[in-house]
Amino acid sequence: MNRSYTICAIFAITSLLVASVPIPSNAASNLDYMLTIAENAKRYCKAEIEARETVEPKMKELYLGSISEVDKLESAISANDMKAAREHFVLAMQKMRQINLMINQLEIVEAERQSPATKNPVLDRLEMNVEKLKSISIKLGASIDFQEIDELMAVAKQVQTTGDTQKTKQLIDNIYKKGTDIYQTLKSINEQNKIVRAKALAEKYTERINILIIQAKELGLEDSVSKLEQSKTILLSANSTSQIKQNIKLIIVQNTLIEKLKVESMEDVKRSEIQLSKQQQAYSQLGQLETKIDVLSGNSEGNNIAIYYLDKVEMLIESVKIKLKDPSNDVSKNIKQIERLLLKVEKMLQDTA
Repeated sequence: MNRSYTICAIFAITSLLVASVPIPSNAASNLDYMLTIAENAKRYCKAEIEARETVEPKMKELYLGSISEVDKLESAISANDMKAAREHFVLAMQKMRQINLMINQLEIVEAERQSPATKNPVLDRLEMNVEKLKSISIKLGASIDFQEIDELMAVAKQVQTTGDTQKTKQLIDNIYKKGTDIYQTLKSINEQNKIVRAKALAEKYTERINILIIQAKELGLEDSVSKLEQSKTILLSANSTSQIKQNIKLIIVQNTLIEKLKVESMEDVKRSEIQLSKQQQAYSQLGQLETKIDVLSGNSEGNNIAIYYLDKVEMLIESVKIKLKDPSNDVSKNIKQIERLLLKVEKMLQDTA
């Protein structure tokens, strides 16, 4: 539509210019610009008319008349008849301007006729929301049947084209209700999945707790032993993610305390000039790295990439432990690789926090 307005404006301005600008008497070739403008306008009108399924008789008449005037314009230019050339140019442009005004008016009427029956922002938005629900359902592995809501959507689109706004609204309300029910179902499934994952993490932590209890007993930390045993009991019976997370945090605190005391004990051993072997040092490093894995695991829920790297690190640690059975093996490079991967996970979790 804007294109038609622009062409019409060009036709009008061109006619005014030709009517007001004096024509040189010694250069018929200067009139070639008139023929160029007229030919371009004729091609535009021809394309617009051919693009329409039906053409009004008046538009056809104007178009044939404009072609005749363009032909006469070309003949006048060839004959160096400047006055006739200007008259035929103006007449041709006026006819083609009328054609464009008629096309523009038809486009306005068609747009006003089609717009109310084919567009409904609420229906379009609902369709996008249904697609999002389908995507979530696939991610959760939920067996949700979308056939009924898809059929309602198809009927609503069909009714919308008829202009029956009342029936369309009723169908939209029904689609919204069905979509809300599906959303609540998916939400419930997601919560259940969270609890399953949290329980799996809790079971994993109970194994770590058993090790920490032994270490706490060796260090004489009776208070830590009591807290760890209590956390173990709660984790095994927990039925909510918040309860599990809370106790995992407590375990991490106790783990940090135990590791700190272990380090202090190691420093005491060093001061007593009892040197640890490389093998023992490696086991100590691995223990610290396992602690770090536990900390990062507690913060990586829902981050599949972080979980992937943490699983990979755990496998690397088990591999290093196997190598450590032979004291002659150098595992320093393996430990550095593990440290780099854990640093990568740590930065990843910080960026997504």
